[in-house]
Amino acid sequence: MANPFEKRATEYLRDDEAFLAVVTPEPLATFFQKPAKEERLYDRLAMIIGTPGSGKTTLARLFQYTTLRTLLRNRGMTSYKPLIDTLTACGAIVDERPTLVGGRLPLEAEYREFWEFPYPNDLKTGLMIALLQARTVLAWLRNIQASGVPLERVEIVPRSDADAALTAIGGTAGPALLVRAREVEFAIYQISAALVPPDVEDIDREAAAVYRPFDVIEAFRIADGEEVLELRPLVIFDDAHSLHPTQLAALRRWLARRELKVARWVLTRLDALTPGDVLLDRAADTEEPGLKQAREITDIWMQSGEERGNQRRAFRKMAKDMAGRYLSQMEVFNRRRLHSLGDLLSTSSEVVALGKRAKLAEHVDALQRRYGVSAERRRSLEKEVDNYLATAEENGDDLRLGMLEVLLERYAKRIPQRGLFDDADDDAEPSRPLTADAGVADGARIHLLHRYDRPYFFGIDTLCDASSENAEQFLQLAARLVLQSETQLIRRGKDAMLASGVQNKLLRERASEMVREWDFPQFQLVRRLADGLAAECLAKSLEGNASLGGGATAFGILQEEFDAIPETHPHLARVLKFGVAYNAFVLVPNHGTKKRLWCKIELGGVLLLHHGLTLRRGGFLERRTDDLVRLLGEA
Repeated sequence: MANPFEKRATEYLRDDEAFLAVVTPEPLATFFQKPAKEERLYDRLAMIIGTPGSGKTTLARLFQYTTLRTLLRNRGMTSYKPLIDTLTACGAIVDERPTLVGGRLPLEAEYREFWEFPYPNDLKTGLMIALLQARTVLAWLRNIQASGVPLERVEIVPRSDADAALTAIGGTAGPALLVRAREVEFAIYQISAALVPPDVEDIDREAAAVYRPFDVIEAFRIADGEEVLELRPLVIFDDAHSLHPTQLAALRRWLARRELKVARWVLTRLDALTPGDVLLDRAADTEEPGLKQAREITDIWMQSGEERGNQRRAFRKMAKDMAGRYLSQMEVFNRRRLHSLGDLLSTSSEVVALGKRAKLAEHVDALQRRYGVSAERRRSLEKEVDNYLATAEENGDDLRLGMLEVLLERYAKRIPQRGLFDDADDDAEPSRPLTADAGVADGARIHLLHRYDRPYFFGIDTLCDASSENAEQFLQLAARLVLQSETQLIRRGKDAMLASGVQNKLLRERASEMVREWDFPQFQLVRRLADGLAAECLAKSLEGNASLGGGATAFGILQEEFDAIPETHPHLARVLKFGVAYNAFVLVPNHGTKKRLWCKIELGGVLLLHHGLTLRRGGFLERRTDDLVRLLGEA
C-alpha cells in the first residue's frame, strides 16, 4: 500500500478491521479515562477541544456501535486487547459487551446555511436542531443495522413522562423510528436545498412540527443474537467549528440541559472559541443564566496544559505505538520485521568535519588567550567536561570542544574585570563554580548546529517532541523519514537506518515546508510574530556563555499583563488565538519564576525545527505586551 504516514490514514479506512489495526489506545487513556472514572463523560455535555490533527475524529469513530462490535468480535486477537482494556476503563465496554450506541454526525454539511435564512433566530435554530436530531436517529439505526441486527429487533426505552413526544417521534419500534426520522429529514432538507427559501407560512408542517427524540429516548434495547442489550445512546457532533458562532452557542446551550439522557459530545477546534476563551480559559466567566459550566459541561482539551511532562511522555508512547502500527502496513518494512520507527533512526550524532573541528579548536585556543585562562585552569575545565561526557549517551571531540568553549565564556563572565595594568597571567577565581551539565551540553549542541552544521535533531524522542503532541504533525514529519528509509532499502540496497545528519536535514526541510504551507486565518501575521519571537530567542541561544542552556524558546509576559491582552489589544489577541489554534504557539500560564507569575508564549515544535532552536522546555525571554505589538508592526 502507499505510505500511510503521508495522509491521515484512519479517515480513508472504511473497513473497521483495517481502522482498528492502526489505532492506538493511548489518547483514550490520556484524555477520556479520567472523566469516565469521575462519571463526567456520558451524563452531561462533553466539549472536546483540540487543534487540527489532534485525533478528535479518530477517537470519535472508536465509540461508534459498529466499531465496538467489530472490536469485540475479534477480542481473541492479542493486538486488540489494549484497545479493549482502555475502552473498558472508559466505560464503553463492560463484561465484554458494548454499553453505548454511538453515532457520529459531521457538521461540515449544510448546517451553516441555516444561518443565512431570512427567518427569526429561534426558527432557524429550531430547524437546525430538528434536522440534527433526525439525522442522529438515522445514524444510530444505521450503526445497529451495519452490525447485523435487523430493525425489527430494535426498540427504544422511552422516558415514562413523554407520551406525547413519543408519538411525535414514531413510537418505540425501530422501523417506525426510521420512517419518522426520514420524514423529518426530508421535510427540512427541502427547505435548506431550495434556491429561494420559502416564506415562513409556507414551511412544511412536518418540518415545523415538534420532533424531540433526545427528550424521549433513554436507551436502546437490542436483541443481538441470544442476548438482549440495553445501550445508552451517544451522539458525537464533529467539526462544530463549521457552524456560525451564534449557532454553536445555541447548540451548546440546548445540549447542556440536564434532563437529557442521551450522552452527547461536541468536537470542535479552538477556532470556534473567542480569543479570551483560548488565551485565558475564561469559560467560567461567560456562563449564561441557569447554566453552571463546571456542573453541566465537561471540557476535554487535547493539547498541552497542566502536567506537561506527563503529557509529553504519554504522547511519545502514543506516537511510537502509532508509528509501529503504520509501519506494519508497509510491506517493505513488514517483510523485514521492522515494526519500530525508533529502530530506523540512529541516535548517534555525527561529528563535524575535520576541517571545521580544527577551526573550532583554534577558536577555543583564541578564547583562552583572550580571557587570560591559564593552562592549569583549562585542564580543570577539560576534566569537568570529560567527567560529564563519561556518563552521557552522546560525546565526541566536537561536543567536548563546544562545551569547553561555553565554560570559557562563563568563566569570563564570572571573574572581576581586569584593569589595564593587571597581570594577564593572574588566574582569578570565578564568583561561582563552573560545572559541566546538561544545560552546557545542550547549549554547545545548538552552537555547533548553527556554526558547524553538527546534527541536532535526530532520534525517535526528538521526532515526537517536535510534533507538539499533535498526531497529524507527527505523521507529516515522520513521513519524510520513512520515505527516505524505504528508498534506502529498495533502490540502494542499504541498511534501513537513517544517520543523524540525514534525519536533521530532512526534519528541518519538512518543517520549513510546513510553515510555508500555512493557510489558516491570520497566518501571515502569525508567521510575522513567530519569526520575530524566534529571531530574539535564537540570538539569546547563540550567546557564547549559553546562559539559558540550550537557549530560549518563548517570550514570558507577566500574567496580569497577559490577562489584559483581549481587552487592551484585541487584534493581537486574535493573532495569538489562531497561532495557538494551529500549533504555532503553546501557552503556558501561571509559570512561577523570580517570585512572579508569567504566561509563556512558546514556539511550536515545527517552528523550533525551522529556526534551529532547542526542544527543551523552560528557557524564555522576559518581555512586555508592547514587544509583541512591535513584532506585529502595529502602531
